[in-house]
Amino acid sequence: MGYRWLMLDPMFPRLLFISLLTSLPVLADNAALEAWLNRQATFRTMEVAFVQERRLPSLKQPVSTPGKLAFAKPGRVRWQLGDPVDALVLADGAMITMVDYGEKTARRIPADSPQAARFGMLTGHGFQSVENFHEMFEVAAHRVESGIHQYTLRLKKRKIRAEVPWVFLDIDPASHDLRAMELEARDGSRIRTVFQKPRLNVNLPAALFEVDLSGLTVK
Repeated sequence: MGYRWLMLDPMFPRLLFISLLTSLPVLADNAALEAWLNRQATFRTMEVAFVQERRLPSLKQPVSTPGKLAFAKPGRVRWQLGDPVDALVLADGAMITMVDYGEKTARRIPADSPQAARFGMLTGHGFQSVENFHEMFEVAAHRVESGIHQYTLRLKKRKIRAEVPWVFLDIDPASHDLRAMELEARDGSRIRTVFQKPRLNVNLPAALFEVDLSGLTVK
């Protein structure tokens, strides 16, 4: 009966897949991944539009929202969701400021805290070089679909991995662009961000990375 129960449980295939990922050695072709990582060193600034799809276990259809991402070295990042802006995240390398305009609230947390793990994928240093990447991630799986290299990543730090167990990247080997990033949270929800063509090394105003917190409740 116990074996039959596992086979009927809808979670069983997923648990089996994760078990295989964590127990089998991975011989991934990291050439496309490392070419994309090496390209990051040539960027001084970047600005890119995206569409974010949020999948929740309780929803049959994902919720799609447009957004924009911008960064300027060293360490400044702006991530906004909605048009007009509904949610905003700013990072300066040390702190992350998260603003919810619908709730009229703001929160500031250290950039290296486990609570910032979801945004740390965009604001951290893990994608700035091949060396930094291998300090933060290990490649659990790799496949190629329609010419796009898809990587399944596992975070090495247990505290962050508790918040974000899995990260998925879609990389175009022809342009060395990141097509999409997907994060799986511990509650089973997934956030998939599909990027458009980025604008590289453009002049970004300093005010883009600042926010007026007046009128907001800061937690």
